[in-house]
Amino acid sequence: MHAEMADVARRLLADLLVFEDFGVFALARGGGVSCHSCPGLGCRGCGATNPGAEALAELPQPQQLQLFPEALKNAQGKVAVITGATAGVGLEAARILAGAGCDVYLTGRTLAKAEAAAAEIRVGKVVPMELNVASLDSVRRFVSTWKSNARRPVDILACNAGLALGQSLKEPEFTEDGFELTLATNHLGHFLLVNEMLQQLSPSARIVVTASSVHNPATGDPGAQATLGDLSGLQRGGAMADGGTFDAAKAYKDSKLCNVLFTLELARRLKSTGITANCFSPGLIPSPTFFRYQSQGFSSVFAFAAQNILKIAETPEFGGMALALMALDPSLDQRSGCFYSAIPPGKHLFVEDQPSPEAQNQREAAELWQRSAAMVGL
Repeated sequence: MHAEMADVARRLLADLLVFEDFGVFALARGGGVSCHSCPGLGCRGCGATNPGAEALAELPQPQQLQLFPEALKNAQGKVAVITGATAGVGLEAARILAGAGCDVYLTGRTLAKAEAAAAEIRVGKVVPMELNVASLDSVRRFVSTWKSNARRPVDILACNAGLALGQSLKEPEFTEDGFELTLATNHLGHFLLVNEMLQQLSPSARIVVTASSVHNPATGDPGAQATLGDLSGLQRGGAMADGGTFDAAKAYKDSKLCNVLFTLELARRLKSTGITANCFSPGLIPSPTFFRYQSQGFSSVFAFAAQNILKIAETPEFGGMALALMALDPSLDQRSGCFYSAIPPGKHLFVEDQPSPEAQNQREAAELWQRSAAMVGL
């Protein structure tokens, strides 16, 4: 019976949509290309485990993701803004950061949702705020409210909100601004938010973008693979970034490719400042609220199969810790334009990873920036 359930689960997941990265996770440097040692953490590139250590012939064993004391000390007195923080990765990250001493501004699509989430966090300072990143007007209102209240500079801006529509949706859904919902939520809203908040950031702020390894065709994910093509669909009324026919799973993958390209170009533009921008994949973390247009029963079965039968899923707690690590770990102080990933699946490990070749295309990243700016009115 167990084998039959596992087979059904595999087919279900293959038919559905997005697998996360299948390829190592303990925060490390090198990504298999250049080599950099960092305290207490392994380097996948050279195998060094401590500063100044000699390169080793064999790669180190991946380490369990953990927040070291020096990282938690980094949180004291800092200001963090987290989008999509009413559940899952965002909520857990908010809980960790608040507990470590950050002033956390927790955002949700409605103020009621944000207030309910904030009430779950019983430590530290947590301020609920309304921010629906699928709405450009909501983003602008959030920024206006932030500026008008003369709040302290932001040290951590976590672009975490996201959604996947699921294969049951055969036609695109558009936002009030005329943009395909997945792209608007996962990319355009955050693009506008970051640009509008740049003057509100501290000199050494970190921008952290929750991306996904499904942006990379090399992960072996089923179905159509992520590519932005000629970017001709990046316009009002466009169903897909590449101008093709709507495919809900590919729309999600494409939006995650946008996340990585956006981070790459943002890091380039911020190079002369002390502000850094990095992105990460938390792994597959099933959530009842993540998939739009899927029944509660379907989402529950999906989560159970991924976590308990196939054992390819991470937990929201793990994802929250990964986000918190990206925001706090001292080894990332001078790192920017990097991609970290949870691989192999379900093993709770975290490592610097190589994004797809398309995600490293500087010319495409610059063009995506220009088109995105035009779309949001910058």
